[in-house]
Amino acid sequence: MKFRSFLTLGILLGSLSSAFGQAITPESKTKVLQTMQASIQRQAFVPGVDFAQWPTFLEKRRSELDKSEDVPTFVNTVNEALRDFGISHIRLFSPQSAKARITGVTQNFGLRTEKSESGLKITALAPKGPAAQLGLEAGDEIIAVEGMEKPTTYPIPSDRETTLLTIKRKSTGLIKNYMVLKKAYSTDQPNTLTWTNKTTAVLRIPSFARTYNVKQIAGFIEEVNAKKAKSLVIDLRGNGGGLVSNCNHLLSLLTPVGTPIGTQVGRQMAERYIQTVGGDGKDMVAIAKWAGPTSKTFKLSQAPYLGKLAILLDKGSASASEISSAVLKEERGAILVGKPSAGAVLVSFFVPLRDTEGFEVQVPLSDYVSPGGMRLEKNPLKPDVTVEAVATETSDPVLESALKAIK
Repeated sequence: MKFRSFLTLGILLGSLSSAFGQAITPESKTKVLQTMQASIQRQAFVPGVDFAQWPTFLEKRRSELDKSEDVPTFVNTVNEALRDFGISHIRLFSPQSAKARITGVTQNFGLRTEKSESGLKITALAPKGPAAQLGLEAGDEIIAVEGMEKPTTYPIPSDRETTLLTIKRKSTGLIKNYMVLKKAYSTDQPNTLTWTNKTTAVLRIPSFARTYNVKQIAGFIEEVNAKKAKSLVIDLRGNGGGLVSNCNHLLSLLTPVGTPIGTQVGRQMAERYIQTVGGDGKDMVAIAKWAGPTSKTFKLSQAPYLGKLAILLDKGSASASEISSAVLKEERGAILVGKPSAGAVLVSFFVPLRDTEGFEVQVPLSDYVSPGGMRLEKNPLKPDVTVEAVATETSDPVLESALKAIK
C-alpha cells in the first residue's frame, strides 16, 4: 500500500458529507473502531502525545457511539473523541468524505461556522456551495434550524432534500428564512494571478493539495519575474494545506536555493536524540536545533522571485500554508496580513480502513519546527498587520491593507 505525506488541516467547509441519514450497523461501527485503533497505535506519532490513551477517550463516549445510528453522527462522535488528543491532523473520514477529498466533489451546505450569541456565525462559504448560491455571506448568523432557535452545533439535515435555516443578515440586520437544497458541488477553486498595478501582483493559491498545479504556479512566477514586479502578495486565506512536495515547490520559487524549510521531528529522530544527547524527547525545538533542517529549497529551471512579499492569512490557513508563511517571514522578511492562522501543522497521511466500505483515518507522523525554531502546532502565526474586516463583493480590506504595508 502506498501513502503520500500530507500537511493538511483537513478543513472541509461544513463538515457534512453526502451520507445524510445513511444507516450504520453495530457490526460496521465495531469494525471501523477496531481497524482505526490498530492504525493509530501502530503508526501515529507526535512527540509527547500518548496514543495508547485512545481506548480511554473512546470509552468516554461509549453511550453516544452506541446510540449513533447513521454515518454522520457516528463519525462526528469519533472525531470528538479524537480531539481529546489535543492535536490536529487526526480524523476519521466517512466513505463520502474520503471520496470528496480525492475528487473535489462533496454534498453539503458549503459553509463553516462558529458559535455566537445568537446561534452560529458563518465564517466562510464554499463559492460553489448551496449557501453561497443563495447569497449568504460570511458574518451572517444562523439563529434557527428548522425552527429550533440558537443552534449550538452545525445543522445536520435529515433525509429531506431541503433544510430551513433562519438567517440574520450581517449587512442589513434583517431576519429571513432560507431553504437550503442538499446537492453535490465542486470544492475546487482555481489558482490565479492578477495585477493591481504594473509593479504589484497577487497570487491566489486555494490549496496545496489536488488543485495545486506545479506547471501553472511556476508559470505565474515566471510572469512576475518577466514583468519585473517589485511586490508580490500571496493569498493563502482558507488554504488548509496539502502535499509536502507542493509546499516545497512554492518555497523554491520564492527563495534562494538551499534555504532551510524547517525540521520534521519524527519517531526515529526523537529516539536518536534521546540516545545520543540524553535530552527530553518531548522538546521538539531542542530536537530540531540538534538535528538541523530536514529539507531545503531546491534548484529549479527558472530563477526564484526575490522581490517584496506579503502573505494573506486567516483562521482557515493551516499546515502547508503556515509552513510556507513561516519560512517566507523568517527567511525572506515577508509581511503577514489578516488574522491569526490555524496553528495546525503536523505531517500526516491517510490510511484506508480495510473491510469498512471506504472509511479512512488521517494519522499524524511527525511534528514541525520552523527554521527559526518555532513550533507551529497549537501556535498560530500572528499577523504583522491584523485586519478583522471580511471581504465583500466590492472590497477586500485584507488585500488593501497588504498593498499599503508592502510599500
